[in-house]
Amino acid sequence: MAGRRSLLLIEEDERARKFVRGALSRLGYQVVEAQSGLEGISRFAPGLFQLVITDLHLPDIGGLEVLRKIKQVSPDTAVVVLASNSEVGDVVQALRLGASDYLLKPLEDAEVIDHAICRITNAETLAQQNLEYREELERRNRELRDHVELLQRDQQAGRLLQQHLLPRTPYRYPGGIEAAYRLIPSLYLSGDFIDYGLFGERFVAFYLVDVSGHGVSSALVTALIKHSIMHLLRERPLFAQLDTLDSDLLEILSLINRELLSTRLDKHASMFVGVIDGPARQLHYAVAGQVPMPALVTTHGAEWLPGKGRPLGLFEQGDWQVMCAKLPSSWRLVTCSDGVLELLEGDLLQKEEQLLQAINKSRGDLDSLCTALHVDTYEALPDDVTILTLRQG
Repeated sequence: MAGRRSLLLIEEDERARKFVRGALSRLGYQVVEAQSGLEGISRFAPGLFQLVITDLHLPDIGGLEVLRKIKQVSPDTAVVVLASNSEVGDVVQALRLGASDYLLKPLEDAEVIDHAICRITNAETLAQQNLEYREELERRNRELRDHVELLQRDQQAGRLLQQHLLPRTPYRYPGGIEAAYRLIPSLYLSGDFIDYGLFGERFVAFYLVDVSGHGVSSALVTALIKHSIMHLLRERPLFAQLDTLDSDLLEILSLINRELLSTRLDKHASMFVGVIDGPARQLHYAVAGQVPMPALVTTHGAEWLPGKGRPLGLFEQGDWQVMCAKLPSSWRLVTCSDGVLELLEGDLLQKEEQLLQAINKSRGDLDSLCTALHVDTYEALPDDVTILTLRQG
């Protein structure tokens, strides 16, 4: 008789037992009967019955004791007590001990029994469903935590790899040109990337690229850009002669533009690429959708460099132009990704004016500029923030 629809009925009175058995049978229960408390306890086992109905007044041990013993071994088993009007105090005690409900004797209306049993079984079904939902939720939460931990480990590994691809900072080249940067991703990985290097003994080339979006996908594109430029450098020497500097800059922009279009990653990028001719004190540069423009700081203050050009990865043909700027004996060049503008208030023109004032006040010094912009005080940045500075004198 074991099963989910089995019920244990403990009742000394044969007439009451027969009445309850009939009502329960109509509900589809298999009823196991016991005429005393000890007999009922001997027949009970955890998981054997969905419900126990016991009279509070039994010939050997009381119904309260039966209730205690059942709850000790099977706390989740529902127990209904039968009591007379004179046993109200015992009913209260039974409810305190964990009884699910009570029925008053004499039992004369089968619907009362039906309603009580249905109410209990419905509550049990709901409790079981809630338990299953909770267990399923906990299982999914565990899986989510595992996935998040795995993702964090992957992103941490990706961040270490991306940092490994970045150049040393600060770095001082022969001739006194020093390059430094601050790159702060809004997530684990950044869509901003910079690089610089010495070519021969005369030229220092550099670039800052800002890939649309941020996070893993944008970081992968920065790695692609780094790889493409390095592959180009292995194929043929760049920035080896003064008369090819301008064409070399345009070739880099054209290469990255083709790569972004061919990958179909739905990514575009802004880029500032330049080369400094140390002995001639000349800066050759080109911009591709760069906002804000680079700023040149001299003894006369900070000024935006002129220039224009389409972003990379949007158009087959670019309109990039190579510009030249004469450098004094002492100068600072400051280039920022557009994430810096997210830290400022106002419209674009107002933000650019605030940034230029901060650059001018800091005299192009990287640490002073970062302090003025409060870039290290944000718990979460709205966008990747990168500041690249080059200086001499």
